Amino acid sequence: MIAAAFSRVADRLLAADPGLVRLHTALRVALACLLTGVASIAWTASRHHPITLAAPGILFAMVAPLFVRDARRPAWFGTLVCLYLCACACFAAASVLSRFPLAGDAGFLAVMFVGMLCQACGPRALGCAMLGVVCFYLGLYLHPSTTHLVQSLLLSAFGPLMVALVGRVIVPTRAATSLRLAVHTVTLRASRVLHAPVAAHLSALNEAALSLEEQLALLNPSDAETIRERIVEVEVAAGQYAFASGHADGGVEANARVLRHAIARLRETAHQDSDARRAAFASAGGAVALTASQRFADLRSKLCWLPATRATTAALLAMLIGHSLSPERWFWAVITTFVVFLGTRSRADTVYRGAQRLVGTLGGALVSVSLVAPLQDSPVLLVAAILLCVFGWAYFILNAYAPGVFFITVLVGLVYGELGFAMGPLVELRIEEVLVGCVVSFAVAILMMPLAATRHVETRLASVLGALREVVRLTGSGALAADALPAMRKLDRSWHDLRIALRPLQTQRVVVWNPDVELATGSLLCCLHWARVLSDSARRGGLRERTALNAAEVGAAHVESIVARLDSLIARYNGVARAAGGDSDERASVTIDADIDVHKAPALAQLDGAVAQLFDRLMRPVSDARRVFNWALRGRSV
Repeated sequence: MIAAAFSRVADRLLAADPGLVRLHTALRVALACLLTGVASIAWTASRHHPITLAAPGILFAMVAPLFVRDARRPAWFGTLVCLYLCACACFAAASVLSRFPLAGDAGFLAVMFVGMLCQACGPRALGCAMLGVVCFYLGLYLHPSTTHLVQSLLLSAFGPLMVALVGRVIVPTRAATSLRLAVHTVTLRASRVLHAPVAAHLSALNEAALSLEEQLALLNPSDAETIRERIVEVEVAAGQYAFASGHADGGVEANARVLRHAIARLRETAHQDSDARRAAFASAGGAVALTASQRFADLRSKLCWLPATRATTAALLAMLIGHSLSPERWFWAVITTFVVFLGTRSRADTVYRGAQRLVGTLGGALVSVSLVAPLQDSPVLLVAAILLCVFGWAYFILNAYAPGVFFITVLVGLVYGELGFAMGPLVELRIEEVLVGCVVSFAVAILMMPLAATRHVETRLASVLGALREVVRLTGSGALAADALPAMRKLDRSWHDLRIALRPLQTQRVVVWNPDVELATGSLLCCLHWARVLSDSARRGGLRERTALNAAEVGAAHVESIVARLDSLIARYNGVARAAGGDSDERASVTIDADIDVHKAPALAQLDGAVAQLFDRLMRPVSDARRVFNWALRGRSV
């Protein structure tokens, strides 16, 4: 019974956390913080030095494991060294500039600007940005003397040492196990489709498949292509079963058997040849080396100038207002602007992130006030509560922002309470500073954010439509599986980005800001399913016979109809001029294969019907008043 209960809990964890990546990361963060804290605090206590000397090392151990994700050992240690050097440099610079208030404030804004500028340059750059901002804040807040600065930097060496010990020895990344767990997550979510064939479970299955694709790209096993083929089989079978369950045509059981067989084949692929796969992981090479000019061009294309300008403007305003509230705690308002703008692309994203931070801060403040007094006389329980907060913060912060903010707020309250600060005024001030940062961020987003929520959603929709058109073009022209499968994965990622863009709007239960796109998501999901079936048919096309001429003509007519409708939709949602100019060459290059596979014809017909329904829903004329502000009860969210 205990084993069965444990298995059910493990399955639920895997279903929520593909491959248990977040769980392992949170364990590494908690253990690294514990070991770093024990070593550095014991050293300060034995020499009667201030306990704050241990802060930089503990802070590094708390943030660095989130961004050290490289599969190969040299790259893993290279990322760790880069993060540590950036953290030490920012802490040292802030400690020196803290003697000159204006210079310190200007330096803080400069570090924020650079961090926001490089946020899209990969995990290593994002980790340097996060550590740079928080370590610069720590240096300004502690303003240590030269002696204490040197001691803090020396003690901070415990941080990377403990991160390496935990990440490489205690809780190492086992490539074969991670891949097997990620596959298990896909099979669990596919099994959910068997029990409840709804659109939400299909989207969850697609997200798990994308996560597994990322693992395959990172680990590059020898049988990666076989696993990708099995993933496509599962997704196609799940979609067929979900769509068949809505019709009483007697084909539900047959589709259920096909889905169970596809799940079993994927499980067998994940468990076979484990020794050979481990050897392949150990000998896997790195990425193709780029020239210096190529690296510079790639870096320049990823720099986020406009988001950096917006965030720095908001930080400057928050700094001015925060200084008037508290000369010592104004950093909370400025850091709020940094995290609210980090990764946001529209006004709705900024408002949504700010609301999450407010909710998490309010909840964490209330809990921290209630916990400080009971835990002051129990050091063991206090340490356990702090470790729990660190674990919860690391588990949620990159995927569910509000719970992550809740845990970090409780952690801050416990630490300040243990240091002897009065909790009432401190909590009140933290709420005020966070509120200032959020309000300033909202104002700057409204005035300086060029992309409205509806336009952001429409841009993502145009990307989905363009990727769908590419899948149809490749499969209709007889493309090989090597071309069709990456195009389908691009379509899946575009669909995932659209769902993320819709998320801020889907938190509203009564007000629907963009009913056209949202009501069309069901038809769009249907299009994705038949495009996946079509792509799978292209993969199998080499093993099947070709059709007669009339069947090929019918298939070609379907391809032309689909492409024509998608072109019209792309022109509407991506700008008429851009679609007419930028896509003209691509339109001219579309060719239809005269020998369309007989097994593609039904999928083409179904996809043609789904695109026609999507076209009718999206091209329906809607008044501006309804488009901007529509009071209506929401339907089921995607």
